[in-house]
Amino acid sequence: MKPVAALVAILVVLLVGPLTGAAIAAPRQPAPAPPAALTLALDDLAPRVVTAGGPTVLTVTGTLTNTGSETVTDIGIRLQRGRPLTTEGEVRDALEGGAPTDAIAPQFQELPDALGVGERVPVRITVPLRGAPETTLALAETGVYELLVNVNGVPGDGDRARLAAVRMLLPVLGLPDDGTDAPVVVDAPAAATPFSLLYPVVDVPRRLPTVPGEPVLLTDDVLADSFAPGGRLAGLVAALAEAAPAGSPVRAATCVVVDADLLQTAQEMSTGYTVVGVDGALTPGRGAEAAGAWLAAFAAAARGMCVIALPFADADVVALTRGDLAGTAVGAITAGRGLVADLLGTPVLADTAWPAEGVVDEAGLATLVEGGVRSLVLSADGLELPSGAEAAGTVQVASPGPATTAVVTDPLVTLAAGTPTTTIAVPTGRGGAAAATPATGPLAGQDVLGSVAFRAAEDPPSGGPLVIAPPHRWDADGVAGRALLEGLGALVDDALLTPRALGSAAATPTDTTERALDYPLDAGAREVSPSAVAAIEPVLDDIGDLDSSVVDDELGVDVDDVFVPLLLGAVRPASAAWRGSPELASASAAALARRVTDLRGSISVLEPPSPFSLGTSTSPLLLTVANGLPVTVRVRVEVSSTSGLQVAPIPVVEIPPFGRRQIQASAEVQRSGVFTVDASVRTVDGTLLGSPSRLQVRSTAYGTITLWLTGTAGVLLVVLAGRRILRRIRSEPTRGPDRPARPGSPETLPHTAESPRVVDLPTPAAPEDLMTPDGRTRSVPPVPETVPGPSNGPIPAGPRTGPSRPAPSVPTDPSAGSPARRPDVPGRFPVPPATDRDRLPTHPLADRPLPGRPQPDHTQPGRPPVRPPGSR
Repeated sequence: MKPVAALVAILVVLLVGPLTGAAIAAPRQPAPAPPAALTLALDDLAPRVVTAGGPTVLTVTGTLTNTGSETVTDIGIRLQRGRPLTTEGEVRDALEGGAPTDAIAPQFQELPDALGVGERVPVRITVPLRGAPETTLALAETGVYELLVNVNGVPGDGDRARLAAVRMLLPVLGLPDDGTDAPVVVDAPAAATPFSLLYPVVDVPRRLPTVPGEPVLLTDDVLADSFAPGGRLAGLVAALAEAAPAGSPVRAATCVVVDADLLQTAQEMSTGYTVVGVDGALTPGRGAEAAGAWLAAFAAAARGMCVIALPFADADVVALTRGDLAGTAVGAITAGRGLVADLLGTPVLADTAWPAEGVVDEAGLATLVEGGVRSLVLSADGLELPSGAEAAGTVQVASPGPATTAVVTDPLVTLAAGTPTTTIAVPTGRGGAAAATPATGPLAGQDVLGSVAFRAAEDPPSGGPLVIAPPHRWDADGVAGRALLEGLGALVDDALLTPRALGSAAATPTDTTERALDYPLDAGAREVSPSAVAAIEPVLDDIGDLDSSVVDDELGVDVDDVFVPLLLGAVRPASAAWRGSPELASASAAALARRVTDLRGSISVLEPPSPFSLGTSTSPLLLTVANGLPVTVRVRVEVSSTSGLQVAPIPVVEIPPFGRRQIQASAEVQRSGVFTVDASVRTVDGTLLGSPSRLQVRSTAYGTITLWLTGTAGVLLVVLAGRRILRRIRSEPTRGPDRPARPGSPETLPHTAESPRVVDLPTPAAPEDLMTPDGRTRSVPPVPETVPGPSNGPIPAGPRTGPSRPAPSVPTDPSAGSPARRPDVPGRFPVPPATDRDRLPTHPLADRPLPGRPQPDHTQPGRPPVRPPGSR
């Protein structure tokens, strides 16, 4: 059984082991790291370069702020260092925060008080350079060291941990005499290393497109503080003027790099400007005076120096070329050179360009060459150099066009001056250690000094100079710039460096072998986003379309003064400042599109305060067209037609600069009412300028349709009225002798209780009233008898019998029985006509009762007697 048990155990291990190992190897998702409890901002480090004749102590000053959510107690701070860095790999590890820094770790210096949430306290720590490791840095040899400022504390009721740390390189060129140990002086190399320094004075684009006559628009007012004394840009210019004066070795090796957009913005700000707030509100800028003073100081400091002009707005040439905007990139290159030379009053290196990050691809190189570039400043990472080749010199670049050279910059120094590509971070919190961050602000140039000192201690390059090329957006202020320039001066004084002008280096290739370009993948990933570049082309089309409508006359400003700045400003969304920040590039593109839309919309039809009123069917519409541009424009005005209102086409009109013009639009009203139409302004080519204006038109006139309807109705009314009159005339009987009533006429209708009737009854008359003077008998008119019917019964419409009416129908014989009923009137009987003996001579007074005589009873059997109205 033992062999069987062993076999089963082996199978269990083979089957379960991988599953268990996989479970163990599965990484756990780390909990989100809480925000750092403390933040340390360093203001100064003295000395920046340790020399044999310098101070014997190292002093660091700064500010400590509690940015966490708990009070921190038991705070301690100390300076500690690692071992000397002897290889380029060790220097890179140190710059990326991964080198050990605990070779010498003196005791902590305790801060007296606890630090509450949001509180800050100034810190100052001083450590001797030489001595016992428990209390000093214990420096014993020269070299480049990594220095760490370490802050420990207890957050709340947690454990003690490192809560803040700032790292930097410390070059040690010699050791001072501390009274115990003799001074140590570094051995001078056989030859000093030639160097050139690129000194960027650049900022992010902050200007929005405007036209002459409008106030300058900025997205924010950061430049007001940056141009003011103590600001970043003011400090860089002051450091250049003071730490690199005319005739100094450092000035001879320095080449100022500047963006024409920044210089032009400062010039425009000096005459007054406006800032667009977050909510879109416009507020006056507060840095006009500072901007003018800064530009004048910069021109004075740069006069006679080497100057390199970046493309306008530091446009990303590679991204623009990739987005089929190579022509726009060429315009930015050439315009940048001309503007910088004019605004600074000093010549620039006309055929030299420094691409973003020092790299470019083949298509971008073709664009640069088209822009007149014959010499590039490229990083060694952007060229296919042999393994182990020096990161220095001037080489030939393989190009299908004209011969092009490239001055090679050192990637190690560029890494020291820029943002680290890798961050070695450990979770921060209770029991965790805060990650070390590089020194920024006033100490931003400290790592540059350390890396240059490391290169200077090596054998000097056999080719061209060591080119120090910080990023275009160098995170350095005046203090950092001054420290860098002074530190380089110290290296020159110690015979480690020697100045070399960049222009002469570019003109003298040290390697005649053509080197192909190598565009790094990570650089391509940081390009300006394609969506932001794609948004530029529609804006350029809108500007060009607007330009086609301009009339080049003498009424306004020069056309180029309006549209050249607009075309140059369109490249701001493709600025290299937005590399790696697609959201900022998209925001810049959106701001540009809105601004150009506003400029196009300044040419529009003004909406009247009240609706138009048209009194006739062909009344004209009086429209007012306004032009918000400083040039005369030729445009087409269109008014949309609607049901009931037709507007004729309007000829092309010219609107003067910043003026208005009233035009007439022929309109035809087809009906009365209120109409809503859109009035739009278009270019001569038909492109819409801005949004249409909504107009209200009220018409009280009769249009064509209304007139036709009214006339037709009138004619129809006359025809119908005539037809009715004719029918009535034809139906009226001829007046003459009495004729028998037609069957069915009103005279033949039977008397009923439903309606009253008037009948001819014999009336007895007095003898004297019936005799005429000649003895003849007169006829007496019959006395009408009104037979009352129901009060609400209908009144017969037929005529009564009489001498002027048709005679009643033939009497019916009473002996024949009941009279025949009318088939169309149920229950009605014909009225028997009166006989000749019933007709008596008429008398004018026969219808009045005779006084003194009894009145005959004319009531019929079964009917109530007739009573006069009002009787009882």
